[in-house]
Amino acid sequence: MGPHMPCRDQQAVYPKYCHLMLILFKPWRSVSNLKKGTQSWTEVFDEFHHTCSPAITYILNNMQILHECKDSRDD
Repeated sequence: MGPHMPCRDQQAVYPKYCHLMLILFKPWRSVSNLKKGTQSWTEVFDEFHHTCSPAITYILNNMQILHECKDSRDD
């Protein structure tokens, strides 16, 4: 099926998580719509997360809960 989506509570993959969530939920046509050249994916995602709609926050939280359930199942 391909690689899985990273979860937000793993520090090593958090920048990748931020990058992918911005691609999925922030409207864009080119990379410059997602972030400025000097910004990190983490910085841009944190800004986006504070201004996104409650519906997007709900989806992001549900994605994290899915990861937590899978982790609990595998323990």
